Amino acid sequence: MTARLAMAEREETVVAARFWRWLRIVGLSLVAVFLVGVAGGFLAARAERGAAIDLFTVAFLAADALLLAGCVWLILRDVRRPTGEEPLTRKERLNRNILIGSGALGGAMGVLMVLAVLASGQEITPGSVLSSAPLPTGVALLMMLVLGVVVPALSIYWHRSAVDEQEADAYKTGALWGIYVFMIGAPLWWFAWRGGFAPEPNGIAIYFATVLTVGVIWIWKKYR
Repeated sequence: MTARLAMAEREETVVAARFWRWLRIVGLSLVAVFLVGVAGGFLAARAERGAAIDLFTVAFLAADALLLAGCVWLILRDVRRPTGEEPLTRKERLNRNILIGSGALGGAMGVLMVLAVLASGQEITPGSVLSSAPLPTGVALLMMLVLGVVVPALSIYWHRSAVDEQEADAYKTGALWGIYVFMIGAPLWWFAWRGGFAPEPNGIAIYFATVLTVGVIWIWKKYR
């Protein structure tokens, strides 16, 4: 009985360690993308004012680059850090690598959007990357290709080759709650707008609310 309790406690510790490790990886990845955007916005603002490169500019960019390097190092350390669980199986390694690759792909898309905004001469603001302003044709086509071809192919491959029953169940539960958020939230916002209680519905905001719900429920079901 004692041995069984000890094993259960150890399993709970391993699951908790794994959850917090992935939470740190996701958080640090978002911070890294933000730091890239900050550097781009800073350079764009100074170029618009015609400011010369001075000591402050160098120091600011150096600090930003140092923080970015620190984020990357912490991400790599967490990816490689053991959490006490058994060695990963081939399917678990494939699952981990696909998730990391998907995160990197999302980060690259975010950086590309920031560069596109800078190239268009717009000022970088918290909402400029997700605005409805026109995009260069090449950037728009590349985004359409990634979202319309690469993401579906990667998702199908992930489901068929790297997902076990427990994770599939977690994903299905997250998808169900995401559909609820969309089916209720979208018309609710629409009616509120028509009644003068809210601004015009924003499709991207609804999209991210849906995706965030799926992700949160998936993580909770998988690692709790």
